[in-house]
Amino acid sequence: MNETITLRNNPKLDIRLQKDMFEIVDQITPTNNGSYAYGSLKSVQLNKGWLLSLLSYIPFFWTVPFEPGFRNRTNLNIKLAEKTLKIWLVGSDMDKAASVRQELNQKKICP
Repeated sequence: MNETITLRNNPKLDIRLQKDMFEIVDQITPTNNGSYAYGSLKSVQLNKGWLLSLLSYIPFFWTVPFEPGFRNRTNLNIKLAEKTLKIWLVGSDMDKAASVRQELNQKKICP
């Protein structure tokens, strides 16, 4: 099984799911790039920025422009045995990000 999930086109963010490992191509944070075995995978979390989550419940605020200092802190946090990857999801497809989280959590090998 080889599947490539494109979360963002520019800058590029792809996650390629393969039989025994997954590969990350992240142009925002190149240190995340690489191939990782499912056996080293501990957990995957999708973290939404608190302001974005709060404002999604208040439709009025969507008509008001955000302050220039606002930063989108939405990220995919992938904990591996040897390190933790934080993949910033600015401009990414959040439905696909949720799908990646689910796929990776299903493939993690419990000790």
